[in-house]
Amino acid sequence: MKKIHSIILGILAIFIFIIFHQSPAQSTNIKEPNVSGRFYPSAPYTLTNMIDNYLKAAQPPEISGTIYGLISPHAGYIYSGPVAAYGYKTIAEKSYKTVVIISPSHYKYLTNAVVYKTGAFQTPLGNARIDSSFTAKLLKLNTDIVQMPSVFEKEHALEVQIPFLQRTLKNFKIVPIIMGNNSYDLCNSLAESLAAIIKDRDDVLIIASSDMSHYHDQEKAKAIDEQTMDIIKSFDTSELLKKTAEKEIELCGSGPVATLLLTMEKMGVSNIQKLNYATSWDTMGSNKNKVVGYCSFVFSKRRYDMLKENMLSEIQKNKLLVLARQSIREFVTHRQHPRIVNNDPDLTIKQGAFVTIKKNGQLRGCIGRIIADTPLINTVSEVAIQAATEDPRFPPLKEDELDQIHLEISVMSPLKLISNIDEIEVGKHGLIIRKGFSSGLLLPQVATEYNWSKEEFLEHTCMKAGLRSDEWKNNAQMYIFSAEVFGEKE
Repeated sequence: MKKIHSIILGILAIFIFIIFHQSPAQSTNIKEPNVSGRFYPSAPYTLTNMIDNYLKAAQPPEISGTIYGLISPHAGYIYSGPVAAYGYKTIAEKSYKTVVIISPSHYKYLTNAVVYKTGAFQTPLGNARIDSSFTAKLLKLNTDIVQMPSVFEKEHALEVQIPFLQRTLKNFKIVPIIMGNNSYDLCNSLAESLAAIIKDRDDVLIIASSDMSHYHDQEKAKAIDEQTMDIIKSFDTSELLKKTAEKEIELCGSGPVATLLLTMEKMGVSNIQKLNYATSWDTMGSNKNKVVGYCSFVFSKRRYDMLKENMLSEIQKNKLLVLARQSIREFVTHRQHPRIVNNDPDLTIKQGAFVTIKKNGQLRGCIGRIIADTPLINTVSEVAIQAATEDPRFPPLKEDELDQIHLEISVMSPLKLISNIDEIEVGKHGLIIRKGFSSGLLLPQVATEYNWSKEEFLEHTCMKAGLRSDEWKNNAQMYIFSAEVFGEKE
């Protein structure tokens, strides 16, 4: 009997020891690093010095407004670190509570997007805690997002972003996501969930982890990557995924990049800027006939993009109006575009705009861009010429009409996806309604001019898209935007 009692006590003692002496990884779900000592140094001091030296050498341009997204490479630091540093330097010392890192899967094909729900990711610089509240919302909101911790066991593309974050930010948590399926549907589904959770928060950063072309000679790699970067700058997600699938361009993180583009669009973040591009030959002098391309992009918008205050001064408005008229005059009379001279940084921010031409109080042309990939001052010049010569509703403007027209400019805020029409303020917001391949847009001032109610505004926007007037009730996507509208003096 005593022997049995001793055995029971011994087992109980072992059990208590296991409970109270678990390793940190067991007790707190710490994900140990995969590529420490291979992709980056495992010694904290060496790693810190390496990253800090890359950050010191990087010279990105100053970014106006709030940064919401980065595209960052994920190779070994000696190859891609100098390029990655450009993006991380733009966010240094900023206050982000959550950083969503979207990585491709290099080892497994995945039907779903996979999130690491709880715990922390360990690097030589410490532990990056997971925002478990955010991950729980993703899992609850979207069945396309699942848990599968084994997917993270070998992947390097996500892990290599974390030490850079640890050297540039404080008091942040991460949301680790891996994609091994680059379909448009999955990218859009994940983007919708991210945008729904983030909403109007400006303390969330999204990083898409991706390298570019692989193992071409230097000249061919740059040609392929220039085409890829042009597509990224145009926000053409379908084209990006299509050309990647057809191997016309190469982007190993095409799914994460497409998801980032779609999320930015849904959040109304339209200013994209390339910070740096280089190949492994440029950064490390490796084999010039087998290089890998790396890029760094930043996505931002000004804090007052929804026009809670005026964006432009009277001097800036006048400059744009003078340029719009000059552009029309030079093109109509000489078929030439004007030479644009500008030293105002506010007018170099990429932003959409419309130019409206009226003659004797009647519409004579109106064309614009919702999302621009060129500086505002260039956008105004280009759409002014298009409004004068390419509006299909009117014949091209003639030289003898130039002194009879009146110009009006509408500078666009980024789009904001809405789910409730209560968010629409007639007279303040313009409206876009999309369903399938159909899309209609009406500027804010149109509803005011015709004295429409909110429902009439919705109906006329549907009709502009070629849809039934009540189609806005049937799962159509609705976006609002504001516009700062100003015109020439009568």
